This record gives sequence, C-alpha cells and structure tokens, in this order.
Amino acid sequence: MSKEPTGKISEMSANKSVIFPSKGAANIQYGKLGPHQVSTNAVVGDCNQLAGLVIPILQTIGILDQSIKCSNNFPYGFESPVSTAVYYPSDISNMNKLPVVNFVGGILSSQGNYDQMVRLWASYGFIVVISSNFINSMPDMHILGAANIAKLNKDPQSPLFGKADLSKMIIAGHSAGGGATLLTSSISETAMKLIDPDLKIVAALPIEPGPVAIGSTVKVPTFTLTGRLDFVVPADTWPNLWQSNLIKNVPAWSATATTATHFSPTMDISKNEFAGVTVAWLKYMGYNDSEAKSYFVGPQYKLKEDIQFIGLFTPPVKRNAKADLLQ
Repeated sequence: MSKEPTGKISEMSANKSVIFPSKGAANIQYGKLGPHQVSTNAVVGDCNQLAGLVIPILQTIGILDQSIKCSNNFPYGFESPVSTAVYYPSDISNMNKLPVVNFVGGILSSQGNYDQMVRLWASYGFIVVISSNFINSMPDMHILGAANIAKLNKDPQSPLFGKADLSKMIIAGHSAGGGATLLTSSISETAMKLIDPDLKIVAALPIEPGPVAIGSTVKVPTFTLTGRLDFVVPADTWPNLWQSNLIKNVPAWSATATTATHFSPTMDISKNEFAGVTVAWLKYMGYNDSEAKSYFVGPQYKLKEDIQFIGLFTPPVKRNAKADLLQ
C-alpha cells in the first residue's frame, strides 16, 4: 500500500494549476487535507499512454492542470478496463469502523484522474472505494465497489478487516458516474443487502451528473453539484430539469459552483471548487458532524451564503421541502 503525508498543497503544485482558485467558507474550512495520512492500493502515475496522450494538449490549452494523474487501466494503459481501488486513513488500525464512500468517475475517465479528491475524502476519516470500467454509466461499478469493500471487510489479511461500517455507505460519482449515482441510489435496500446484509446506502453525491437518471426514484438524501462553466453537463439543463428538482420524497440540496468546469473534480484540490463542500456533505452524512451539518440544516444554513455558489447567472442554491424540515 502506498502512503502519502497530509499537509498543505505545495506552492509548486498550486502555481501549476491553471483554472480558477476555489473560494468560499466550505473550501476555507474543508478544502485542505484532513488529520489523517492516507494509504491506498491504487497505482497512479503520469498520463503518457494511449488515451492519456491527449492530456498534455488539454493542459496546454488550460482545460486541465498539471497535477492530474492516470492509472494504467484501458484506455489510459494496457491493463484491464475494469478496476477498483481503495483509499483509507493510514492509522485505520487505531480507529473504529469508518463510513464508506463508493465513488465512480466519468465516461472515458481514468481511476487515477480522481486521486486528489478521493485522497482528500479519505484524509477526513473515510474508506473510499473507486471503481471504473471507463463507461461508468450504470450501477454496475458502484455494485462492484460495494462488493469489494464487503469482501475486504471480511478478509483477515486486509488492513480494512472489520473497519468498514457498511451501514453508512455514501454513493458518489462524477459525470457518467454521477448519473450512475442517482441510479444506484434508486435501488431498493433489500436488493443492496444481497451484497452484504449490513449494507445500507445513507446518502448520494452526484457531481455534474450525466443525463441517464431521474431524481424521482432516489431513495436517500442527495446533494447535487454542478458547475457554471461546465459545458458538458450544463447546470440549468437535466441536473435541474429532471434530476435534483424531481427529488421530493427524501431531503435534497443542489448548488452550482460559479467557476467550476466539467474537469474541476480532477484538479489539484486548491482549484477544485467542490472540494470543501463535498467534505462537509460526507462528514454530515457519515458522522452527523455538527459543523458540517450547519452547511445544510437550519434556517441560516451556510451553503446558501457560500460565495463559491453565488454569482451572476448562476442557478441559486436550493433545498427541497424535506430538507427544510430537518433540524
């Protein structure tokens, strides 16, 4: 397992970033690595094979920053297109059971593209499983991730043995994986327990989700994030029209980051507009953390005042009637 220290983002890394810096209360509070060092079985590196060869071009024209990484799975390398990896606190042996974040990335993405964001989440005390088949549009990759964590949780040789709180699984995804997040969060609890009897999905986090899912079938509290400068998943199209606005039976929130592009989740965390608020959501749903909860609950909830999500021509922060009633 590889291990990397927590700490501030290096000045060199920050200077290499080419998109907008993140801002706002959530990013100030949570848009930095948490208290835990992170270990992983993921193998990531430079993007210099196959489809990865296009990445230097995208970096040159300012669409991607220099910090992006790739795994060696097809189409970015020669290994199997189906992959799954875990990230977790390095001191997990000294910790109680941890909530699980089950993440799937976008279509044609590499698992390694999201290394910085999922490492951020793990540093706050989460087990994160990230799975990919580079299509990532259906629930199959989330199911693979859930099955993998359930297996590792029962394996005495695994550092995750007995450490995954399967009753607190948060489904998350970006782009195609965001659409898959809504689909997976629509599966019945009974069906998910076929993977493991302890498994329970408690929340969903679709980031710039693809169009294949609708919100009306979602069964868990959901926080939908979009980007104002995202021209792949325009904020005022399907994420609002038939996804977040149709979630009526469970609490739901939505917010649009003023400067986020479709590639913000792959950026250095100092340039990822979603970094801080995703940590807040995970801590609220995974730990019922009071500070994190204040971004979503109460008449003066902090999300609606966060400048990262307030701007001219930016869709307003919303929460539904079920979320309004929470205390």
